Amino acid sequence: MRLINHILPAIALVLVACCSCTHGHSNGFIKDIPTYIGGRYDNFYLLAKGRQKQLGLDSIENGFQDLQIRVWYTIAFSKAQKLVLIINKDSSWTVTVYDMQVNWNGETEKLLSKTVRQVTPHSGWATFSKTLADLKIISLPNQDDVEGYSGGEDGKTYSVEVATKNLYRFYSYWEPQQNQNQFWQAKNMTAMLTLFDDELGH
Repeated sequence: MRLINHILPAIALVLVACCSCTHGHSNGFIKDIPTYIGGRYDNFYLLAKGRQKQLGLDSIENGFQDLQIRVWYTIAFSKAQKLVLIINKDSSWTVTVYDMQVNWNGETEKLLSKTVRQVTPHSGWATFSKTLADLKIISLPNQDDVEGYSGGEDGKTYSVEVATKNLYRFYSYWEPQQNQNQFWQAKNMTAMLTLFDDELGH
């Protein structure tokens, strides 16, 4: 059985739910990117796009065969930033961790250096992928769609990109650790970060 089967039911739920909340879809493809009044994109989305370009990564906004997940760590006033890149393609799983050093001049972020390492979950791919599915990594709403959740620019923000053949999503959570007792979505996000720490050794 392909391990991606743990996550496919969650993808189906998103395809249904996003029909009323997506910011663009055509030919059955759904693209869900947070925007503000006037159509301006979310700041953390723009930041992720800048990092993607500097790291030499391909865009996944038009979809990806099977599944790709990118979890971007943004830590205010710190040069150290991180990306966890999870891919399932042709029944094969990989995780790549990018540890980055950056410089922020108040307007733009410049990549100074990076360390790239391939890692394997300590508990194995079956347990790791099932846990991610149970935590709803595909279908968690953006924090702005969670009633009562307040975001911020300082502190720590974690942004998730998800791409499949028929779906692209981007969502973020500011300081989920501080909000996990009030919001189950923040609790799930915090559990994902703990999973990465425990399973991927970072």
